[in-house]
Amino acid sequence: MAYILFFLTSLPVILGFVLLFLRPQARRSLTLLIMGIALAVSAFIFIKPPQDLVVRILDEYTVSLGVNHLSRFILVFVNLFGFLICLYSQDSDEVKDRKDYFSYLVWLIAFSNLALCASDFIIFIFAWGATLLLLYALLTISSSSSGNKALVVVGIGDFSLMLGVALYILLAGTTRMPQGGAILVDTPLGWASFILMLLGAFAKAGCAPLHTWIPTAAESATSEVMAILPASLDKLLGIYLLARICVDFFILNSVALALLLLIGSVTIMFAVMMALIQHDLRKLLSYHAISQVGYMVLGFGTGSLVGIAGGIFHMLNHSLYKSGLFLTAGAVGQKKNTFELARLGGLAAYMPVTFVSALVFSLSISGVPPFNGFASKWLLYQGTLIGFYNASGFMLRTVYLIALVAAMFGSALTLASFIKFIHAVFLGQDNSSDKAKVAEAPVRMRIPLMVLAGLCVVLGVLPGLALKLFILPWLGQPLPLIGTWSSLTSCALILLGVLLGFLFWRNAQGSGVRVDEMSIGGEEPVFSPSFPGTEFYRTVEEVPFVHRIYRVLKLDSLDPYRFIWSLFRVAAYLLFIFVDRALNVLTGFVGYAVLGLSWVFRRLHTGVLDLYLAWSLVGLAVIWFVLMRR
Repeated sequence: MAYILFFLTSLPVILGFVLLFLRPQARRSLTLLIMGIALAVSAFIFIKPPQDLVVRILDEYTVSLGVNHLSRFILVFVNLFGFLICLYSQDSDEVKDRKDYFSYLVWLIAFSNLALCASDFIIFIFAWGATLLLLYALLTISSSSSGNKALVVVGIGDFSLMLGVALYILLAGTTRMPQGGAILVDTPLGWASFILMLLGAFAKAGCAPLHTWIPTAAESATSEVMAILPASLDKLLGIYLLARICVDFFILNSVALALLLLIGSVTIMFAVMMALIQHDLRKLLSYHAISQVGYMVLGFGTGSLVGIAGGIFHMLNHSLYKSGLFLTAGAVGQKKNTFELARLGGLAAYMPVTFVSALVFSLSISGVPPFNGFASKWLLYQGTLIGFYNASGFMLRTVYLIALVAAMFGSALTLASFIKFIHAVFLGQDNSSDKAKVAEAPVRMRIPLMVLAGLCVVLGVLPGLALKLFILPWLGQPLPLIGTWSSLTSCALILLGVLLGFLFWRNAQGSGVRVDEMSIGGEEPVFSPSFPGTEFYRTVEEVPFVHRIYRVLKLDSLDPYRFIWSLFRVAAYLLFIFVDRALNVLTGFVGYAVLGLSWVFRRLHTGVLDLYLAWSLVGLAVIWFVLMRR
C-alpha cells in the first residue's frame, strides 16, 4: 500500500515524456486518462491513507513519503483541478494543439503531489523547486517576459524557503517535517527561519509583497494556465506550507501573529482597490486572486482554531471559484477574441450556462450567503473577534480591529467590483463593433464550470461537511464558535424569495405594463443611453484622499521585480567601474611597461662585442658582492 504514493508521483512524470511523441488527439486523450487515474488514486488515498514509504539513501539516512490529514484532502483537490483543467483544455483554441502544454500540465500535477506527500524537507524542497520550473515553462508558452518575472519573484521566495529550511534543520536537528509546533519563535535564529519560510509561502500563494508576478502573467498567459496556477494549485500549495509553518513547524507569539494580521489586511485592501479600477477582465481577476490570499493569511494570524479553520476553508473555496472565474474568462475570450470590458456585454443571452456559473463564482468570492465564500469568511470574522477578545495589550487589540475592518470592507469592495464584472460581460449592452451573436462554450469547457459552481453551492449550503471531512481531523478538536449560522435555513429563505419574485414576474407578464425606451420629461431622445461597466467606480480615483493612495499603488518602483533589476543594474555598473575598468587599466599598464622594457633592451642590444663583455663584467661584479654579503 505504501508504494501507491510512489505510483501517484512517478507514473505521471514518466507518461509526460510519452506525451511529447504522440499526435494531438492521442495526446489530449491520454492526458485526460492520466489525470482521471491520478484523481481516483488520490481519492483512494484520502479514504484509506497508506503507511509512510521510507527510502534509504545512505547507510543511516532515509527520506520518506507520507500523508497527514491536511495533505490528504489537498491532494484530492490538486488532482481534481488537474482533471478539470485538462478536460477544459480539450476544446481550448489556445493550448489544445500544443505539444508541450499537456506534458507540462501532467508534470505540474505530479510534482505538486510529491510536495504534498513529502514527509522530509529534502524531497519537499526538490518538488517545490520543480513546480517553479513548470510555472516558468507554462507562462513562457505565451510570453517570455511574464515567465522571467515569475521566475525571479517566485525564485526569491523559493531561495528564502531553502535558507529557512536549512536554519530549521539546524535548530531541529533532523530533516523530517514535524507534526505539531516544534520550535518557539523567540530566538534570532528561530525568527530568521520563520520569516524566510514565510516568504516562500507568500511568493507561491501570491501574497504581498511577492505578488507582482500574477497581474503581469494575467496579461499574456492563457486562461487555463491562470486557472491551474495562481488560481488553484499555487494557492493550495502556498497555503498548505503556511499552515504547516504556523501550526506544525513553529509556535507563534503575539508579535508573529500581529505580523500575519497586518500583512493579510494590507494584501486584502490594496489588491481589491486595484481590482476595482481595472478595465481588463484578466487583470481584474488577477488582483482578486491576490486579495483573497490576504484573508487566508489573516486567518492564521488570528491564532485561534476558528480563524485557522477559516483560513484553510477559504483556501479551498478560493481555489474553486477563482479557477472557475478564470475558466469563464477563457470561454468569453475565445468567443469574443477580447478581454477588454469595454468591448464585451450582452453575453448572458448567448452563453447562459457560462453566465450562471460566473454569477455563482462572483457571489461566492464576494461572500454572499449561502455560497461557500461566505461560509469561510464567517469563520474568519469569528476567529478575528476571538483573537480580539483574547488579546492582552492595546496595540495587539488594535491590530485585530484593523484586520476585522479590512476583512469586512474588502468583502464589500469585492462585491462592488464583481457587480461591474457581471454587468460589463453578461448583462450590459454589447459594446463590440460587430455585435455578432456567439454560441455557448463547448460542452467540455462547460462541464468544469458547472462542477466548480456546484461545489461552490454545496460547500456553502453544507459547510459543516467540508469542516468535518477535511479540516477538523487535522486540527484534532472541535471549533469554539461564538456565533451560529444556519446555511440550510438561509438557503431555503433565499430560494423562497427567488420563487416569489418569479411568480410576481410571471403574473405581471399579462398585466399590460407599457414598455418604453426611456423617459426624459416628454422630450424626444436624440441619443442612445449607454452604461458601460468600465464607467463603474471611475470617480473613485478622483476622491481627494483616495487618489493619493492609488498614485502610490500604481508606482512601479514598489514592484520587487523592478527593485531587483535596479540592484542588478547598480551592481553591473559597479563591476564595470571597479573590475572591468580596473582590469583594463592594469592590462594597459602592464602592456606599456613591457613595451618600455623592450625599448630599453633594444637600445642596449647594439651588436658591439666590447659592450657585451663590459656588461658581463658588471654582472659578475654584482653577483660577487651579493655572495660576499651573505
